[in-house]
Amino acid sequence: MSDNTANVYEAPEANLTQNNDGSNKPILNFDRFSAWGVFFLSIITLGIYSVYWLVNRTNKANSLAKNQIAQGLIYGYVALYVVNLVLSIAGILPELGFIVSLASFVVAIILIFSLRTSLTELINEGSAEPVKLNGILTFFFNVIYFQYKINEAIDRQQ
Repeated sequence: MSDNTANVYEAPEANLTQNNDGSNKPILNFDRFSAWGVFFLSIITLGIYSVYWLVNRTNKANSLAKNQIAQGLIYGYVALYVVNLVLSIAGILPELGFIVSLASFVVAIILIFSLRTSLTELINEGSAEPVKLNGILTFFFNVIYFQYKINEAIDRQQ
């Protein structure tokens, strides 16, 4: 018969942990999205999608990688980007705009190459053959190149 000690009014128990084999292949926790989609969305939104992509993937990499990127660097990049955008649209204080633009560029390069280090770690953690992200391609095509390499790693490890 049935077990008399079981409570019929008790909520059923379920294991709610996500197990997509991300423990030894952390790159699989990233979403696969077309690099062309990143390119066209960046053009359509006048670069705003690139900033969103960079911040979103940096936060995802921070949650998975040992090489953490400082949150202050991320917030500083976004703040400088917004100030640069406002100064460019308003067309006031061109000298200040140049300084903010230069500072935004330097912070962006630091953030992009920090993310490159984290992504290299995440891609190589579950991979049989080590992958190195090219510095020149990172500099010129940063988010598009990163998405391409993430897609390549996901395809290889699944």
